Amino acid sequence: MAALEDFTDSGRLQRGRSYSTDNRIKHWLLQQGGVDAKLRGNINPYFGVYKEPTYNVHVEMTHLTGAQWQAVIQRLTRRADFIAKLLLNEIPENIESVFADVGVHLLPNSYQDFKVSCNCPDYAVPCKHIAGVCYRLAAQFDQDPFLLFAMRGLTAEQLAQALADSPLGKVLSEAKTGGAVELPPVDSFYTRPIPINLPEATSLTSFWQGQQPLPKSLEASHVAIIPAMLVKKGGDFPGFWQKQSSFIEVMEDFYLGCVKTF
Repeated sequence: MAALEDFTDSGRLQRGRSYSTDNRIKHWLLQQGGVDAKLRGNINPYFGVYKEPTYNVHVEMTHLTGAQWQAVIQRLTRRADFIAKLLLNEIPENIESVFADVGVHLLPNSYQDFKVSCNCPDYAVPCKHIAGVCYRLAAQFDQDPFLLFAMRGLTAEQLAQALADSPLGKVLSEAKTGGAVELPPVDSFYTRPIPINLPEATSLTSFWQGQQPLPKSLEASHVAIIPAMLVKKGGDFPGFWQKQSSFIEVMEDFYLGCVKTF
């Protein structure tokens, strides 16, 4: 969405958010690295539209060439941490550095990364229908980040196969698909407290002062690199969030309100 804002105003994108709901999207097909969708439009006599129209929208991202993908995979397979996370259906946080080494990028960062079309009468690109499809697509990326690879021309199955064929990938794949480890039997599923014997008597002086002197200085606490990581990890529109507004923005307003109250 930040890449789209580079060549259109944010207000137009915000108006398009309402077109990302099931009420607007009548048909959705994601295949071969592109999305074909049919959206319910609005009656607009200004454009000569007197009955509810249906608009055809197509959104795709520029595919990387076979040589570029081969160079990326060669670099991915040199690191066991990348292979392990990808084989476990996780996207490494610094994966963009691998694409940057090849001179490409996974996430879109400009208008040239998109190919979009819509048969609505709006001359602007992207129109609100295209923006609606992009918002729905962004929400699917939050749920399944591997769709990014598909939109760039490499399916998740092709990626997994390429990683598994590498020397490191073969070792990690065998470890992943190894026999199940039997769990040892336990008496309880919960941690049981261990009782300790208390001293029979203690003085008030030893109770309040303790056995050792208190430290004269305390280490400074580290500021979180990503504040509210658990909230932001789900994205603007997590699966349980059915409203049109951003979940993260709502939580930020809620937090600021609590701070002011206290």
